[in-house]
Amino acid sequence: MIKLGHRGYSSKYPENTMLAFKAAIDGNFDGVETDVQLTKDNRLVLIHDEKIDRTSNGKGYVKDYTYDQLCQFNFNYRFDGIEAKIPLLEELLDYCIGKDVILNIEIKTDKIQYPNIERMTYMMIKEKGLLDRVMFSSFHLESLLNLRELDDSIYLGYLYEDNYQVNKAKVFEYRFNGAHPKYTFLNEKEINDYLRRGIDVNTWTVDSDDIKDFLVDEGVKTIITNKDI
Repeated sequence: MIKLGHRGYSSKYPENTMLAFKAAIDGNFDGVETDVQLTKDNRLVLIHDEKIDRTSNGKGYVKDYTYDQLCQFNFNYRFDGIEAKIPLLEELLDYCIGKDVILNIEIKTDKIQYPNIERMTYMMIKEKGLLDRVMFSSFHLESLLNLRELDDSIYLGYLYEDNYQVNKAKVFEYRFNGAHPKYTFLNEKEINDYLRRGIDVNTWTVDSDDIKDFLVDEGVKTIITNKDI
C-alpha cells in the first residue's frame, strides 16, 4: 500500500503548505497529494480551492492575484498562531529531489480551465527529474488527455466523486493507469473490475483504520488520507 498525505499531513498542519508537506514526507507517509493552480502572473501554486477565502485571511480567486500578492496572506487554515504562505509547485518538487517519495499532483481544471497549465506542470516536473515519482490526476478529462499528448508514458489517474458508472466507463475507455474514485464507491466487485483490467485503484479520503484495512485487503494500491493511519 502507498499512503499519501491529503494536501500534506493536513490533520496536523495547514493544508497544502510546506509545513504539511514536509511533515508527511519526513514522517510516516510515502508521499503527498496536492493541487496545482495558476496565478495571474502564471506561477504554479499549490492550493485546493479556486478562491483563497477558506484557507487564508484573504479573499478572491487565485487567478486574480500575482504570486507576490498571494504571499501577503496567511494560509494557516484551522491552525491559529502559525504563519504559512502559499507554496509554489517548484518548492515542493525541490524538497522531494533525492528522496524516495511519491507525489499525486492534481491539475485543478474542473472549474477553471487555466491556459497551458498541463504543459507548464509537466515541464517543471520533467526539468526536476521527477516524472517517475508523479501520478498526475484530474477531474477534468481534457487535462488528462492533454498530458497524454505531451508524454504517453506518464502515470494518469482519473478522479471522480459522482456519476460513478459513467466515469468508470471513461477509465476503461481511455485506459488510464489509475482510477481515483472517492472510497465510498468501492466494494470488492468494483475494485476487482479495475484490477482485472490492470488498472490501479487509488482512493480518497480515507481516515479510518478499518476502512483502510478493508481497501488494502481488496487490492487498493494507494490510500490518500489526512491522518497517519
